[in-house]
Amino acid sequence: QPHNHCIDCHLLSLAAMATLKAALSGRRVILLRHGNTAKAEVDAERELTEKGRGQCEKFREAWNDVFKGISNVLASPVKRTMGTAELVAGPLGLKISPVEDLYFVKPWRTAEMKAADADCGYAPVRTYIERHPGVHDKAAEVMAAAVASTAEDLVDGDVLIVGHAGYLSFLALKVVEALVPESGEAEQATWLEVAKTVVLDANVGEVCGFEISPAGARYLPNPESTDFAAAKSNDAFV
Repeated sequence: QPHNHCIDCHLLSLAAMATLKAALSGRRVILLRHGNTAKAEVDAERELTEKGRGQCEKFREAWNDVFKGISNVLASPVKRTMGTAELVAGPLGLKISPVEDLYFVKPWRTAEMKAADADCGYAPVRTYIERHPGVHDKAAEVMAAAVASTAEDLVDGDVLIVGHAGYLSFLALKVVEALVPESGEAEQATWLEVAKTVVLDANVGEVCGFEISPAGARYLPNPESTDFAAAKSNDAFV
């Protein structure tokens, strides 16, 4: 039974990746971490601070060209991510679609994930993979499937996804896989290595993120630097 269950999970993963590829084909995808927040008794209630709102404005101004062509906005459904999405994409007049499984405080977040998050804190995703290999695979698959599930609702144009530190990078690796251009095997391998390295080595700051398209991947820093020493990890805010 357990063996069959693993096969079923693998097939579901393949199906989700195929749907993700179809949904994102030919598009640019911008993945953005939310802005600076205050502490709260419940994680989902954390709201953007004045600094966080300012970070959103600065990012939008600095990367104005990046927002040209965006016609779909997906966000984790909690206050800080929805607020970030509204501030960076609001001027575009676009509807923001909350996606439940882009929020990491879910039943799929295991004790092993929590322990890895506490151990690594705010760090490049490469650190997580090296110290805790495989621990966040389920998170990446669930988030990729959640984005894939929006396929029928996406209109023509590019996609902005607003999410959370750490988990955003695991999703970005799946988006990279989905957007690898059609070409020879060697060319694809080189493209994947270069694009994944961008994601793996970035310690994603507040209102910073990635632009991923068939042309490649790049990190989009915020003009205002993030104080990574202010808190060890997401869980330090509750």
